[in-house]
Amino acid sequence: MIRSLYFENSVSRETLLKLTKYHEFLIENNKKMSLISKKTEKIAVKRHYEDCAQLIKYIDKTDKTILDVGTGAGLPGIILEIIKNDHDMSFSTHLVDKSPKKGKFLEKANSFLDLDLKIHNCDVNSMNKKDFTTLISRAFKPMRSFLETISNAQLKFKKIIMMKGENFMDEFIEAKKYFEINCDIHQSMTNPGSKLFVIKGVNKL
Repeated sequence: MIRSLYFENSVSRETLLKLTKYHEFLIENNKKMSLISKKTEKIAVKRHYEDCAQLIKYIDKTDKTILDVGTGAGLPGIILEIIKNDHDMSFSTHLVDKSPKKGKFLEKANSFLDLDLKIHNCDVNSMNKKDFTTLISRAFKPMRSFLETISNAQLKFKKIIMMKGENFMDEFIEAKKYFEINCDIHQSMTNPGSKLFVIKGVNKL
């Protein structure tokens, strides 16, 4: 079983077992395809799973349908789906990624972990469903490119939660040249140099 004080103090043993199954499934598949950096495999619990799980703090009962844009290996969408019941949440989790290989991995993970994920293996612009309450993003695109992508895709949403690394301020300044952004900025729990942006409103200038 994975070792994590954070998860041991916040989720049930059953959930911890499911997180462990996901970890083992991810590491096994990472041998065949690039899902996470090989360098982060041994620190995946903190670097990836705890990092993703902290988003649950910024989700509430009004967040009914969540879309993880550019989900890759299902981070953070799968982690949030696994832990949501322990936080008394009942949102529906959608994942979108255009890579066929990653789409197959997500479908297998969904079945293997007995989850109820809605997987969209396509470009964001090709999605039939456009209406979500919350968009989430981790290591997908720079902020300006991300906002342009979801604007061009005509996605409807009430909130965006973005995880940003140490270049967060440069990205934010660049994005504000093209968009009016109403947001709160929070410190990452796992990385002192990273931030979480909770965007409550965005409009093209």
